[in-house]
Amino acid sequence: MLKKNREVEPQFVPSILNNQMLNYKVYYMSFTEKVFYFLLTFIAGGIVGLIFYGGLFKTEGKATTVTMISNIVVFCLVGLIGTKFFIPAIRKGLKNKRDKVLRKQFMNLLEDLSVSLAAGNTLNDSFINAKSDMQNQYSEKDMIIQELIEINSGLDNGHTLEEMITAFGNRAGNEDIENFANVVSNCYRMGGNFKDVIRKTRDIISDKIAIEEEIETKLASNKLQHKAMCLMPIALVGMLKISSSSFAANLSSFMGVIITTIAIVIFVISYFWGQKIISIK
Repeated sequence: MLKKNREVEPQFVPSILNNQMLNYKVYYMSFTEKVFYFLLTFIAGGIVGLIFYGGLFKTEGKATTVTMISNIVVFCLVGLIGTKFFIPAIRKGLKNKRDKVLRKQFMNLLEDLSVSLAAGNTLNDSFINAKSDMQNQYSEKDMIIQELIEINSGLDNGHTLEEMITAFGNRAGNEDIENFANVVSNCYRMGGNFKDVIRKTRDIISDKIAIEEEIETKLASNKLQHKAMCLMPIALVGMLKISSSSFAANLSSFMGVIITTIAIVIFVISYFWGQKIISIK
């Protein structure tokens, strides 16, 4: 029985107003990013492949035509394997970076809403005023401006703020924004002091960001050590291979290839394991 293809999240989803809005739960690379990161990982993987597997099939220490062909095959094969393993990790990193930018922009929105509510405006009016206030900090292309345009358009077309905020929270894929949407929805249904709710939400998110930044600072040296430890075996083998012909010959032997392959598998597992250890949520 054939397995059903897993449904892929779309990059854009239709909003309440039937506009195509960004789906923050997934990250799709642009064409430029795809080309850049493919070439980066392909070339890096190919160089690593040549360091460990280059120079096979030499005769009396001299490169043959087969050696040149094997070097090309190794470069392409390991380069493609490198793209397969590391492009998903890069995509995840880009998504996390975008999520942090969105949360920072959302935090600034909450600060603006808090000031507006303290001045006596309603929550609806505060969102309307927030658009012009936030445009002093961000451009039309920034995510929070796009969301404010959508929210205000919804209000102009007869939709409630609860509907628009909930739709934004569902697309955001961010716990803080989703919780804010739920709080606003509950306040509308059961009644609540929006001024206190916005202020407390802002304080909680601010404290959360401060704690995360403190953790990031403390882990910075560990992350640097992890990267250095990952690069050291490659650099060491490359230096030994260049400086010692006997080491290069042993590495290119049948037994050397087997041991090298086992070492690389351990190396890759260690890299991803190390990434999990230093990744604290």
